[in-house]
Amino acid sequence: MGIGGYQSIPGQASAWWSQRCLCKLRGEPLVVPVARTLDELILITINHRSAPLKVVGKLENLVEQAYERLYPYTDELVILATCNRFEVYALESPRLLIEAESLLGDAAKYAVVLRGLDAARHLFRVAAGLESAILGENEILGQVAKAYESARSRGYAGKYMSLLFHYAVKTGKLVRSKTMISYGNVGAPGAAVHAAEKVLGSYDGRRVLVVGAGEAGSIIATLIRQKSSSARLMVVNRTYERAERLAKKVSGEAYSLDKLPELLEYADVVFVAVTVDKPLLTRDLLERMKHGALVVDVSNPSAVELPVPSHLGYIGLQGLEKVIQKTLERRRQEVPKAERIVEEQLALFRKAWMRRAADEAIAVMMEYAGRVVEEELQELHGRLRGLGVDGAALTATGDFAQSLVKKLLRPMIVYAHRAAVNGQAHVLEEIVEQFRREIEKRVTNRPERDSPPRNRLRCPP
Repeated sequence: MGIGGYQSIPGQASAWWSQRCLCKLRGEPLVVPVARTLDELILITINHRSAPLKVVGKLENLVEQAYERLYPYTDELVILATCNRFEVYALESPRLLIEAESLLGDAAKYAVVLRGLDAARHLFRVAAGLESAILGENEILGQVAKAYESARSRGYAGKYMSLLFHYAVKTGKLVRSKTMISYGNVGAPGAAVHAAEKVLGSYDGRRVLVVGAGEAGSIIATLIRQKSSSARLMVVNRTYERAERLAKKVSGEAYSLDKLPELLEYADVVFVAVTVDKPLLTRDLLERMKHGALVVDVSNPSAVELPVPSHLGYIGLQGLEKVIQKTLERRRQEVPKAERIVEEQLALFRKAWMRRAADEAIAVMMEYAGRVVEEELQELHGRLRGLGVDGAALTATGDFAQSLVKKLLRPMIVYAHRAAVNGQAHVLEEIVEQFRREIEKRVTNRPERDSPPRNRLRCPP
């Protein structure tokens, strides 16, 4: 069964009965789940919209401490922490918010609390890139998936967080595949690669020189290699070892800075991404470049002496800013379409959550039925043995009882399923509460046995 899946009603009853029998044989505690309504989903968020970035940035180091301090007060917990957000997704309890406020300290005044469908909607929008500082950025989707996987692997996230984050990641992927919310590049290095490609037509077979092997130079070289496997990539850097590392990463060639003059002579396009006090590409060097070559400068301050000779093309930061704004405008046009996808997936998620609540209501019904049948079978078997009946006949009575219970409870199971589909959470709550009270009565009325905790009822011996 996939995440958020729902088995058929007979399968659900059979699976529960099998679990109960295995538990009895092993002498292990049997967990009777509590149906959690969607309103119990809570989000505590401090992000770039609600707080200064210097406040948000400091919270990224609180992840481990947050798990240690908050998990005792909730059944499930996932923490999403990036440079732009610190978010706690959990199942609410009376003490959780108090402990979270204590954990956050002065930053708590920036916190926003959302519940239920609003909390889920926020996560879906985050995964879709709609809540990012840069609209439509892709990195956040991987961060959402990684946050959940980390919580799951360490036992903090269970079936409800699994359901929530499954749909969130699915939504993020759908938005990116069905809209252009991540169109183009909105960082200077990415915009530079995009703008130069428009001028050149293609990087295929081109001699591309990247001056600078820092973060910007690395992004430029990587993007160019992604666009063309046949481009000849040459990396120049003041420190040769750094140029060599980047060149190896992008299947290029590494050169030290003293080779720059001769490399400029036959380059088709030169990307300059360095930090210097004065222009690195002087007028003399630019004059040596071939006719029609393109110079793209993402350095701040500029590393190219202006104006460039008339036989060269030139794109600077000012020109790139126009490219970036056009790209962002194109992304903004996709927002309504992305939001429709978010709402569609949110509706599906709500139904899946309710189906899960129905699963747990059915589990409580089956636990009650199992206890009743167990007691009645013990009494029946005692009488049958007194009459000389033994062996296969006793086994047959157990099989008969299991079949009878499933048939008798089927209308209630169908009712629970229908309530889930129709979003009638209160119906499921009433079913769970009624059957749980009956279970507790049977436990309480047995003085020879200890009454176990409310949510973890032991199998009858």
